[in-house]
Amino acid sequence: MSVQKQQAQVNRDTWNTWQHFWQSPLGREVLGSEEALLQPLVEAARGYHLLLIGSCPGGGWIETTRIGQVIEWRPSLDLAEKESCVLADPAALPFPDDCMDLVILQHSLELFARPHALLKEAARVTLPKGELVILAFNPISLWGLTRLLPAFLQPEPLRLLKQADLISQAKMDDWLEFLDLNKEASYQLFHRPPCNRDALQQRLRSWDRKQDQRSWPLAGVYMLRIKKRIGSPLRPQPAWKKTGWMPAQPVSFPTRNSLKNR
Repeated sequence: MSVQKQQAQVNRDTWNTWQHFWQSPLGREVLGSEEALLQPLVEAARGYHLLLIGSCPGGGWIETTRIGQVIEWRPSLDLAEKESCVLADPAALPFPDDCMDLVILQHSLELFARPHALLKEAARVTLPKGELVILAFNPISLWGLTRLLPAFLQPEPLRLLKQADLISQAKMDDWLEFLDLNKEASYQLFHRPPCNRDALQQRLRSWDRKQDQRSWPLAGVYMLRIKKRIGSPLRPQPAWKKTGWMPAQPVSFPTRNSLKNR
């Protein structure tokens, strides 16, 4: 089996594991909190192309966008329920530079083994002054602490994601600076403990909304809104144009004698 097919199989297996998480009571509550934050953002977005790379299919919030074409990533053909889905290595997307008005990475950096390569590729396809949105779990939170407990003390949905690599906001800021991306805003959401009991999660919803307004930094999920700067080093450098007054060959070449120190 080729390396490409092996990687595709790994992505497919990991995708299916995440679907079990999102279908749990805990996963549904997380998605509900994220959709409440994403829907007004998507409704206000304008442009021609939107790209969603995530560990779950886009919900009803993505259908409210006024952007002309919505493209969603899928790991394999049998999981592509729409004609507009793209099947490709997320670190090597089949799109030209500077073509997407809005790119959303919804828990996709935890999904793949090379999150930095995925972030770089997402920045490449984003238009200058276009927007890149990242949603990720915060390791410096109750979620991160729960992962340190023995397996029998962890809720079942979190045990499914034990291989996921949670990226801190400080590390994410370093990556954004390296890629010449400007963080416009950050949001903290889902301050509730990672408990898989539906009744307890519903009771804590009102308390969670109050904490969201305070932007407590130890929340379970963070969302970043990022603008791509003009003149990003990710863009290819234009070739020098030939002019009539410049000779095709250099005027002279260095010789051995000319390089000797006198």
